[in-house]
Amino acid sequence: MSDSVLHATWLPAAQRLFMWGESVEVPRRKGRQPRIPRHPYQSAPETISERLDQLALKQADAAEHPQTIWLPSANGSPLPSPELLEMGASLPEAEHVELAPWQVTGLLLPVDAALDLLLALSSAQATGADLQAWRVAALVAMRLIARQQVVPVLQRDGFHLRARWQPRLDPETAQTVALLSRSLPPICRAAVDDPASAPAPRALLDDFLAAAVDATIRAIALKTTLPTTTPGGTWLRALLGADPILKLSGPAADDLFKSWQAWAGQGNVAGDEQFRITFRLEPPDDEADPWLLTYLLQATDDPSLLVPAASIWREQGQTYTYLERRFEQPQERLLTGLGYAARVFPPIEASLRQAAPERAVLSATKAFSFLKEAVPLLEQSGFGVLIPAWWQGRGARIQARARAKSTAPKPNEKGVLSFERLVSFDWELSIGGEPLDRSEFERLVELKLPLVQVRGQWIALDPEHIDRVLRLFEQGGGTLTLGEALRMGLGADGAVTPQGVEFAGLEAEGWLHDLLATLSDLQRLEPQPEPRQFHGTLRPYQSRGFSWMAFLRQFGLGACLADDMGLGKTAQTLALLLHERERLNVTAPALIVCPTSVIGNWLRELQRFAPALRVMIHQGADRRQGEAFERAAAEHDVVLTSFPLLARDRETLTSVGWDSVVLDEAQNIKNASAKQAQAARALTARHRVALTGTPVENRLTELWSIMTFLNPGYLGSEAAFRREFARPIERTADPQATERLRKLTTPFVLRRLKTDPAIISDLPEKLEMNVYCTLTPEQATLYEAVVQDALEQINQAEQDENAIQRRGQVLAMLMQLKQVCNHPAQFLKDGSPLPGRSGKLARLVEMLEEVYAEGDRALIFTQFAEMGAMLQSHLSAAFFDDVLFLHGGTHIKERDGMVRRFQAPKGPRVFILSLKAGGTGLNLTAANHVFHFDRWWNPAVENQATDRAFRIGQRRNVQVHKFICGGTLEEHIDELIESKRALAESVLGGGESWLTELNTDQLRDLVALRRADVVEA
Repeated sequence: MSDSVLHATWLPAAQRLFMWGESVEVPRRKGRQPRIPRHPYQSAPETISERLDQLALKQADAAEHPQTIWLPSANGSPLPSPELLEMGASLPEAEHVELAPWQVTGLLLPVDAALDLLLALSSAQATGADLQAWRVAALVAMRLIARQQVVPVLQRDGFHLRARWQPRLDPETAQTVALLSRSLPPICRAAVDDPASAPAPRALLDDFLAAAVDATIRAIALKTTLPTTTPGGTWLRALLGADPILKLSGPAADDLFKSWQAWAGQGNVAGDEQFRITFRLEPPDDEADPWLLTYLLQATDDPSLLVPAASIWREQGQTYTYLERRFEQPQERLLTGLGYAARVFPPIEASLRQAAPERAVLSATKAFSFLKEAVPLLEQSGFGVLIPAWWQGRGARIQARARAKSTAPKPNEKGVLSFERLVSFDWELSIGGEPLDRSEFERLVELKLPLVQVRGQWIALDPEHIDRVLRLFEQGGGTLTLGEALRMGLGADGAVTPQGVEFAGLEAEGWLHDLLATLSDLQRLEPQPEPRQFHGTLRPYQSRGFSWMAFLRQFGLGACLADDMGLGKTAQTLALLLHERERLNVTAPALIVCPTSVIGNWLRELQRFAPALRVMIHQGADRRQGEAFERAAAEHDVVLTSFPLLARDRETLTSVGWDSVVLDEAQNIKNASAKQAQAARALTARHRVALTGTPVENRLTELWSIMTFLNPGYLGSEAAFRREFARPIERTADPQATERLRKLTTPFVLRRLKTDPAIISDLPEKLEMNVYCTLTPEQATLYEAVVQDALEQINQAEQDENAIQRRGQVLAMLMQLKQVCNHPAQFLKDGSPLPGRSGKLARLVEMLEEVYAEGDRALIFTQFAEMGAMLQSHLSAAFFDDVLFLHGGTHIKERDGMVRRFQAPKGPRVFILSLKAGGTGLNLTAANHVFHFDRWWNPAVENQATDRAFRIGQRRNVQVHKFICGGTLEEHIDELIESKRALAESVLGGGESWLTELNTDQLRDLVALRRADVVEA
């Protein structure tokens, strides 16, 4: 969808997100038009589905849906959106613009899928302002959950009660939501049958936030059996389960609903901004004694400041004051609060028969009920609750530990274990890290108490937990695959056994213990000697990477080498392939799968580092198939092919038993359901390697897809991975899930950054500098004329309240001003002469003269292909040299030829590249100067382009020159980006669209020309 824009809006009645697309040019559908005409330039639903594929999102629940959208229209056609205008769509001339209905066909996404989409988007993608607004709303919803700004509610639904979660905004978040509602683009409210019925912005936003909060909490809720023995437990089950309807009726339902209404209407029944009523549960010294639930006041600004209820009853006045904190009508409010709490936890009621209640006396069973059922409800109601640390998971609890050993001998240097190798294990219980045998556990069960003391520590023994432990004992031990054993040994935190008992980890013996220890601490890794036939010298960090892959191979474990771009992933991989043949006597071929554009690069690197390896390229119309391919592959050490052929020739490639399979740019299999990913998983190999600088680009499920290729089954099914890791981490930044996933994946994903001094200390410095250029009088005249004319049109559109037209005119003005700053001939498009008319061009020639004098080489980046062609012609004539120019229309063979010529010892001195075509995927270390002739207002994009020269292989300081026309919008925007550097990529990274939101006065200030920066030619 590079030539289309994705739109979306929330439909409250359907509780779905409606997605549709708008294309630059789509053939009009022929045939009879319906009553409401079809949008002539809408994207097909299949095209929208492709975008979901690119984001690795599930589409099972997406359904095609026709929808009426009211859009600004003229001359019988809808006007293109500002985002589409940026892509080259033309804005028709029209004297009269009006709202008109258009039928578009798109996709309806349920809340879960909608959130996955919105959270996967970046601000730089080709999306409309409406979809970006909902992306911000999704982030707000996640912040509400992360900050626990949610409240449970009950709703009457006919004869049933429905449980839901709704946002409860603090002042800061309320301001954010109010600002977002005021700035909600009008197109967000355009999906209606009648414009008069369009929902108010705040109502639409509130409905979306409520749906997002409710769906997310249910999706990440702990999937355990919840109690239904009390009305409160039934409510909790409906709040956390898939079914929001309470299985409750009659008086019980009425009483619960009335209690909720009373609670919802009480407001500050639990306290105020100074104090809140708090309950502290105190265990007895002896099991035979009762538990105490003590009543306190807790200072809201200092939780450690607690006032016993006895102090309140002794107070005579209408105000209780303590350390300059005031609590009005203390006795009456304390009684009211306790009365409300008694409806949530009835055992409190008995204490209220006293004149001055200070505490409630509880049995062990009631204390357990308080901990398990009442605590969350009281906390949601605003009360403070102080409970023993062991209940919150910081003390003793019964856990299951697996003791494992392998009957297989430790693999020698030439052996390779299978990931499916079986490991035997037995279960054992522990409490506080100490073993607990079955007989001792059964004695505890015989007490028939939910809270018991063991070795001086309290533990909970509810019936459900007892049943799980007994099932674990009855099933006993068994066998695990090596992969399952590693998962248990590395990712124990927060895990549970198949029987539902908290898992305390795996105790391994023998070589399995050594393997787990090394995977947990890679500093223990023994270095491997460099292969004799490796032509070159591995840097220290490269040697560690090669040794790490060789170590994992010994145990049949796949490796993801995720080094930063330029750190030499190819060299490390070739060292591994040579190691396999020299030290392990491997004879079966290795398969390398990579993008089509880098097959030539792999071939050159093989010839450079590993010329002893026999290489076969599986590419082209005459490539071998079937038995002929198998015979040919057996005669070679390495077979090179591309990702498109991996899917197309799946039957041929899967017929060979490969020794190793290497996926270069492994992000190509990030979508697990794509044919390429399925074909990669179908390959048979003793060892698998993934090479990528971006193991996660948008979604954590991309990491799952790569890991499933490397070590099948290790991270479980995709559904389980989404439930356990992806949703908790992406939506609420769950620290426990994050840490557990880190422990599980770190041993198999090696990530090093070239900016880390510990990795590479000899990379030359990158020196960045702004080069301020002056405008010629011709440029200044054109600049001011463009500004004056554009601002008049923008101001007129503002008076006409035509937001769409205004945004288009702002973007057009910005593009024209950038062209004027480059050269008048680019703006005028008249083919006029270049010399003497541009301050930028004059300064570039001057600086290139120094480059030539010093014998250096330079890269020149521009975002305009037409400007690149002008520069090539002018610089070739000025320096009597062959100047290269790479742009989007350059054929791949020409591209490779240009790179080879430039990298050659006596190659051309200057290489011009269009920013999009040459910003990634090239190694151009022959250059030690980088010129950004015009600026792309996204620091990440410019840095990627600069990294064509600033990477491994570069032996000189790289000087980066960023051209800026002083006194123009280029200087003003550069100042803005530098002043907000930390936000530049996220806020300013989407191109120029953010500038369209400035008002006319702000725009006038931004583009105003300072005449002092104009120089005579």
